[in-house]
Amino acid sequence: MTPDQAIASLDSQLAAHGEDCTLRRKEGSPVADKDVTVRASVRGLRAAEIVGTATQAYSEAVISMTQILGAGWPAGHTVTPGAVDPRIPRTNDFLVVKGKQRQIMFADPIAVAGVVVRVNLTVAG
Repeated sequence: MTPDQAIASLDSQLAAHGEDCTLRRKEGSPVADKDVTVRASVRGLRAAEIVGTATQAYSEAVISMTQILGAGWPAGHTVTPGAVDPRIPRTNDFLVVKGKQRQIMFADPIAVAGVVVRVNLTVAG
């Protein structure tokens, strides 16, 4: 499967079965916050996944990079070769789900042939 095929497949599934959420990066003040609407599949952790510090207040979310790239999120950041891509959600960013702001605890970008095709998130709150 090519990266384009993987992205198209995920986008199709999220369009059919996902929900609109807001990805938010806080930059120190509400005026500087950077938001983008993303389509996400969000579900609670299964009993077997609740280990260590994870609790029932945690959820798993899957998002595509399509809306992030399309919106140029987060504005004001540049992609530097060899550095972490600032467009990939990171710990301490937020995902607003059904109006509730949830902190991203872990982001796992999945790549095919060097192209990020999806991001698995663990969110809390």
